[in-house]
Amino acid sequence: MVPLTEISSFLAATGPDLPRAAGRLHPLVVHFPIALALVAVAAEWWRGVRRIEGMSPLTMPLLWIAAVSAIAATSTGWLNAAHEHDGSTDPTLDRHRWIGTATTVALLGMAWWGRSLCAALVHPTAEAFARLGAFRWMAAVLAVAVGVTGHLGGELVYGKGYVAKALFPPAAKPTEPPTEAPAAEPAALTPSELHFIERVQPLLEAHCIECHGSRRQRGGLRMDSREALFEGEEYEWAVIPGKSADSEVFKRVILGRDDPDAMPPEGPGLSQEEIEALRTWIDEGAVWPEGAAAAGAAAPTGGAAPAESAGSASGSGSSEGVPADVRAKAESAARTLAARGVLVQPLALESAYLDVNASRAAPPLGAADAPLLADLAPLVVNLNLSQTALGDDGLAAIGAMPLLERLRLDGTAIGDGGLAALGTLPKLESVNLVGTAVTPASVAWLRAQPALRRVYVWRTGLDTPEAIAALREGGSIDPIGGDLPLAQPTTPPMPEDAPAGDAAAQ
Repeated sequence: MVPLTEISSFLAATGPDLPRAAGRLHPLVVHFPIALALVAVAAEWWRGVRRIEGMSPLTMPLLWIAAVSAIAATSTGWLNAAHEHDGSTDPTLDRHRWIGTATTVALLGMAWWGRSLCAALVHPTAEAFARLGAFRWMAAVLAVAVGVTGHLGGELVYGKGYVAKALFPPAAKPTEPPTEAPAAEPAALTPSELHFIERVQPLLEAHCIECHGSRRQRGGLRMDSREALFEGEEYEWAVIPGKSADSEVFKRVILGRDDPDAMPPEGPGLSQEEIEALRTWIDEGAVWPEGAAAAGAAAPTGGAAPAESAGSASGSGSSEGVPADVRAKAESAARTLAARGVLVQPLALESAYLDVNASRAAPPLGAADAPLLADLAPLVVNLNLSQTALGDDGLAAIGAMPLLERLRLDGTAIGDGGLAALGTLPKLESVNLVGTAVTPASVAWLRAQPALRRVYVWRTGLDTPEAIAALREGGSIDPIGGDLPLAQPTTPPMPEDAPAGDAAAQ
């Protein structure tokens, strides 16, 4: 017979993490008691304002159900904090937990008080009515406590000042007229600074900033700027310069994807190349240059030790890393294009970099619209020009796109000249040329793109065995042509889809 201790050890090692799962029920159960308590308070005050004698028949049932369900909400909240916020020093978490616990106790007390008050109101006296008035005032205080608890919980999920920033947005800083200044020679970047700009900052934006940026700071961690990442005492930092093995961020990203503490919590996680880039960055001192732009543009030096940092531009892809004139042109062009049906949207919250989709513009964009696209070009990461009327001249007029990663030109009249005019696109990973006028002459341009991995060439002059072989030479580009195997139905046709002759035979 297997000893009970071995069964317990086996379940602990391989079974579900029930306490953590129970803690994650907190968002599900917490809203129920909040709603019931607020409705009970509102019902009682409505009765008081209308000067109706006695207690509302809704009050006691709602209070008792709210009190009992609040116990479940509080218990799951403590479990959730113990697992999901383990080691957190965020004071908001402590306030949320203790005010929530106190509110639960108050709900139980109010329910018990209301029970005795109902008995007293069977034979109403002046004293009973006075007690009812005190009960209603205490119910109002309880409603405020419920609201405060919910507000603190919202700040834990969405970041501090989530509501206040919407109600009282910060005043825009007055723009000063530009002053003429002699152009300074850009300072040379150190290898560590280049490594951060080219390798580390893109992976932070792709995997971390959504939950640990200016809008949300899950677990109290913010990673969109050097000051935020290295705020407070060193023992509180999630990244310890020079010590990747001791850095909580690194320890979380190398966990298995089935581990509940693994980061990022969703998706495939970081690639091995990204993990090594992060390890190298931390072990070399976690240098974060001042003014670093997510695009990897040159920035002034200033990668001193984080503890000595004074100020830097945001590393989240926010507008702080973009020159004011570039940003102003892009905003003006985006408004004009939006009126034409072009979708221009940021890649992420507060990101200055853009995803542009012109495929549904009416009428289709043409060469006359190229100057507007040129104003957006320095900030565009994804560009969809499919079904537009842009020809080679229009594409050439857009100009340099240093950040472009994905380009769609399918269904356009663009040919070899338009592609050649784009020059080198250092970050281009994917281009769709389906149905365009390109020919094998564009093979050289495509192979010259350093980051290009996939090209869609169906229904073009590139969809030939010779051109496909030329594109595949070197092994870095995967051309997708008309010979791509498609899933074919393997079951008999449905009766309504059967050929007419077969139907007649039946």
